[in-house]
Parts: sequence; C-alpha cells; structure tokens
Amino acid sequence: MTSQIKDRLPNAVGRCPRLVTLMAIVSAVGLTLLACSSDDSKQDDSPQAGSASSSDNATTPSGGASEKPSTQTTGGTSQSGGAGGTTLSVDAGVDGGKKTANTPKSDAQTKPTTDASPTADSSAPETGPEPDCTPVIWENPGNVPNPEVIKVETNAGRGWAFGRFKDIDQFDYVEEEFFFSGTTPAAYTSRILVRRPKDPAKFTGTVFAEWLNVSGGIDFATEWTYSREYFMRAGHVHVSVSAQAVGANALKNTCDAERYAPIVHPGDNYANNIFSQAGVAIRLQSERILGLCMPVHAVIAIGQSQSAMRLADYINRAQGPDQVYDGIVPHSGMEPSSNNTPVPVFIVTTQSEGNMRLTTGPNLAKWVLAGATHSDVFETTRGLSVAEDIGWDVGAQECVFPGNTYPSWRIYNAVWDWMHRWVRFGEKPPEAPLLTGALDEHGNTLGGVRLPEIDVPTAAYTTGNTAADPGDFVSAMACVFMGATEAFTPEKLLQLYPTHDDYVQKYTAAADEALAKGYILQEDYTAAIEEAKNAPIPR
Repeated sequence: MTSQIKDRLPNAVGRCPRLVTLMAIVSAVGLTLLACSSDDSKQDDSPQAGSASSSDNATTPSGGASEKPSTQTTGGTSQSGGAGGTTLSVDAGVDGGKKTANTPKSDAQTKPTTDASPTADSSAPETGPEPDCTPVIWENPGNVPNPEVIKVETNAGRGWAFGRFKDIDQFDYVEEEFFFSGTTPAAYTSRILVRRPKDPAKFTGTVFAEWLNVSGGIDFATEWTYSREYFMRAGHVHVSVSAQAVGANALKNTCDAERYAPIVHPGDNYANNIFSQAGVAIRLQSERILGLCMPVHAVIAIGQSQSAMRLADYINRAQGPDQVYDGIVPHSGMEPSSNNTPVPVFIVTTQSEGNMRLTTGPNLAKWVLAGATHSDVFETTRGLSVAEDIGWDVGAQECVFPGNTYPSWRIYNAVWDWMHRWVRFGEKPPEAPLLTGALDEHGNTLGGVRLPEIDVPTAAYTTGNTAADPGDFVSAMACVFMGATEAFTPEKLLQLYPTHDDYVQKYTAAADEALAKGYILQEDYTAAIEEAKNAPIPR
C-alpha cells in the first residue's frame, strides 16, 4: 500500500456519524435515493449541452470496436511510454501505461460453446469452455494517466462495500472493491465496485462502467439496479465508478469512515478526468482488477438521470481528447451537443423526458420508451436495499396513484445488449419511432419503443402523479418522477379480453413484434409470455 493511501487510514473504527433526517427518492434532476443530513456540498448539475444538429442515418457501420485497438494489462505485463514509443513494464503505476497487449475476440469466442463432437470421449469428465487468455492491444490514444489501483480489504470497516449486491454468489459472480488514485492535475483517491464472472470463460470481454448517480447525496447504481440479471447472465463485467465529490465524500463522511478513509475528491471540476482514469485502469490493469484471462475488448460508459447529464458533458468535452470509452449510453438525462459523436452513443429516454432534440446520426442511436417513466416501482423498490443495508429508516412514499409498474427494464436489457453488439461487432441498434405526442383510447402514449404491456394493455401508464399529502416532501419528490399506473376495471378487462386465451394470444402477438424489432431479448420474451399465461386476466 503506497503512502498516498496509507497516510489517510484512520486508527479508530468510524461509523455513520449522523442520524438520517431526510430521505429523498427523487430529486429535481433525476433519481434521488436516500439522501441524509450532512454538511456535504450539494451536487452541481451545471454542465449544459449545446444546440442540436440534424442528420439522417440509413446505414449500419460495418466495423465494431473489436476491429480497433483497445488497451489493457493481461498476463502480468503492461506497457507504458510516451507518444513516441512503447516500453514493457511489470506493472502500470500512476501515470504509466501507454499500451498493453490484447487482441480482439471473434464472435465465436464471445459466445463460449462446449465440445459437441460425436467422437468425444463420453467417459471423460465434462469440461466447460476455455477462457480467452489472449492479450488485447489498446494504445491509450489520449495518453490519459493510468492511476494507481489498490484492492480494498473485504473486512475493512463494516466488512462490506457500500452499494453491494448481497445475492451475487447466486449468479456465480464476484464483487470486489478498489481504490484508484492519481492526479487530475489535483490529487484524488476514489473507488470502483467491480462485478465480474467467477469463471473467466464466461466473460464476454465487454465492461459496462456506470457513472454513479449522486442526486440523493450518495452513490447509486441505477442501471445495475434495473438490469443486474442481464449483465450477469450475459457474462459482462459491471463497474460502478464514484466519479463525483458528493458520492465519494459521502462514503467516508456518512457511511463508513474507516473503510473509506483514503478517499479524497478535489471537486466535480475534475470528475471527467477521474472517470477517464477509471476507464484507463480497467483497460491497463485488467489482471489486477478482473483477474487472469479476462481481456477487455470494450468499455462502455452508462448512467441515468443526473449521471446522464454528466455523460453528455463528458461526450462534449472529454471523450474526444481522452478516447477512453468505446461507447456511451446517456439514459434519461441530457443529450450531447451534436449527433456527430466521436464514438457510438445510444440516447435512451422515457415519456417523462420525451423525444428531446437530436436526430439519429452515423454514430448516434435513439430510443424513446412509451409507457416508461423517469423512475418506477421496480427500480425504487430494489434501490431501497441500499438504505436498509446501513440501517436508514426510509419509510413509505404515499402517492395519489400507484407508481408506474411498466417493465421498462426489459427494454433497458435490450439497450445494453445492442450497445455491446454495436461497439464489438458493428451491429447498430435499429431505428425506432419517436413519441407522437398523442394518447390512445386507453390513455397510453402512442409511438416510441413499445412492449406488449402498452399494446395489449391492462392499465394506463402515465407520467402524472403527486404526493397524497402535499406537505410530505419526500413523497412529493418521489411521486412526480415515479409516474403512475391506473389499472383497468374488471369490466373493461372483460370487454377487451373476453377470455384468458384471447388475452394470451394478443399479448403473444405483440411480444413477437417487440422481439422482431429488437426491443426485447429472447430470455425476457420467454419470461414475459409465461407471466401473461399466469396472469388472472380477465378478472
């Protein structure tokens, strides 16, 4: 452990020093989960995207990120050096790392298969697919400093990482936490929380790096909360990045003073630099962060709401010169200034944010989700475990209408899958219609990316909701962004679907259409059909 981190380790065990006096689920700029009373400064959402430019895209790029150089440390060596040359070193330290070895996987390597040869010895023990131990080459074209990375001891402080997923073992995944330190040029130490397959052979080679949302005063991984099952069943790596001061400082000031004592954040003026260096560490120090035989072929930046606002600013100001990420997904926040982006960008919005400004371009895709809202019951319910894990009394949010239960997460799963295929194999997401601005006879939005739940509806999914008690600040903030579900009466359901078989038949036809358009993945399609078969409709 270097002195930069060591000097900040405390001698005494720290515990949450303040009582929680306020919990907000949603802030004015996006999901706000579990804010607590603190002297920490408020999040500054100052970055502004520029005006829109317009462009049509009718072609799909033939090349993916797997055809371009990519950086990483594999096999115990990393390469460092200036723009004029490359040298090999045993390990990459702060400011080190210009180049490391890693060659692209083929599509077949990305999808491991077992030996199905009829000549195979049936008496021999079964073996799984072999991991890919071939190094990847990434040139670090922006010459971004490679930070120092140190693993956080599992039993440090309370003995677990903030934001942990307690059931991760059930998915044959591993969750590990690391400090990373460098200069931006201001000195900093922040942290990443890594979820990776236990078996390297199951790794796709794609890492999703999530810019953690800090609207609630703490780190919150919105995309992981929505889609963790997808990330793990697919074999991707998910890395939560504490890029901003509010979240990083809250780790030690609010939650676990001992575990997170080394953290020092110089302020959000340096957040883009810190996020870039996190991506460089993932590439150049993959063996340290992910383990042996897990070469990184692509790193995709993702984030929702406030984090998407920051990612739009990152695209505008940092991605071009730094060239760290292979693709970026700003979700329900803000668009970049132009659709002429330096890397593939997938804009995803809901009916809460609407169509926004940008049209698609050669490097920009856009999906606007009908039925979905900025946050919803699924995400909020799952997110409450973050509060419960550290003993915060969250309480219930009382809204006039039940919150939105539209299964938007199924579309988000498809978004991640398309982004993986786009940056790796050149398969750009399909074009999708925008919202029309009109409602159907049931009160549901027309146009946009659609699931069976809105084409064969049992409820109206709307953006309008408010707190049952106008004086309840927490509920007022939560309900506005959570949307509403207005369930149909039994009489209306019987009118729409005279028999259960009629409902299942119509639902299946709509699901077939969503699957054909690429809006839902096969696994989620199958589960959705089963849910429809078991649904008590009509009642």
